Amino acid sequence: CRYYLRFMDPKNSSTLVDKAKESYWGPVDIYVGGAEHSVLHLLYARFWHKVLYDIGVVSTKEPFKCLINQGLILGEVEYTAYRDNEGKWVSADSDSSLSDCIQEKVPADKITKVGDNYVLKDDPNIRLNARAYKMSKSRGNVINPDDVVSEYGADSLRLYEMFMGPLRDSKTWSTGGIEGVHRFLGRTWRLVVGAPLPDGSYKDGTMVTDVEPTFEQLRVLHKCMARVSEEIQETRFNTAISAMMEFVNAAYKWDTQPKSVIDSFVLLLSPFAPHLAEELWFRLGHAQSLAHEQFPEAKNEYLKESEI
Repeated sequence: CRYYLRFMDPKNSSTLVDKAKESYWGPVDIYVGGAEHSVLHLLYARFWHKVLYDIGVVSTKEPFKCLINQGLILGEVEYTAYRDNEGKWVSADSDSSLSDCIQEKVPADKITKVGDNYVLKDDPNIRLNARAYKMSKSRGNVINPDDVVSEYGADSLRLYEMFMGPLRDSKTWSTGGIEGVHRFLGRTWRLVVGAPLPDGSYKDGTMVTDVEPTFEQLRVLHKCMARVSEEIQETRFNTAISAMMEFVNAAYKWDTQPKSVIDSFVLLLSPFAPHLAEELWFRLGHAQSLAHEQFPEAKNEYLKESEI
């Protein structure tokens, strides 16, 4: 219940936590956990922290400044059709009782969307029930992250989980959806490194130049910086990724790729796709990991629109 206090002073053998260290590090800035932890840990942690405050061990009444309950990632959407006792299809919006019907799962390639509803391709009059369930072995809808990493890479998996929607919302997994962010990372790589060679490999180094960036290039970069920084603070990682996608789209239209601009963009990308960003950082000629760099900050002079 008080493990967070030991993180502040893990080797102290005489007391729970040194007062100076607890005053410096505490309270915890953000507590992230599923809603089920509200009882299983959060309630007990707060209770014991208040006891410790009453007896003078800690200096704050509350252990955590901010609580974020992240949403569940549900399994892929399942499509269910219904047959009557004679084996005939029954539409999900039928007046007849569906409880007396036989349920049958329908593969995604045999359904189509009409308006807000899903129907059979062969018979558009038959509406299906479409629903995503919590991942479980019993339903057979568990997604193994190792399989996704093997096919698309760890950065694509990481990016897609953030791109699915706001952190606090429950989201439905779609294996097809990961291809979009995978393509974005590929475009980012080619923007910096260039097109592949005939044998499929890539040349050393990058396509960037040491030219001074134009005012318009700086404006595109700093608008991206401002938006990404704001969205990270508000835990809206999906819209931060959208902002970086817009930057890459704009950068592809430039005649040159100024090194100072690309350097800053790679730093913006690094919390979202750390492996790709680290590789690009070293290709850009830096001898030390980007983990030691300051996160870029937008300048207001580039955020004003000159034309409306």
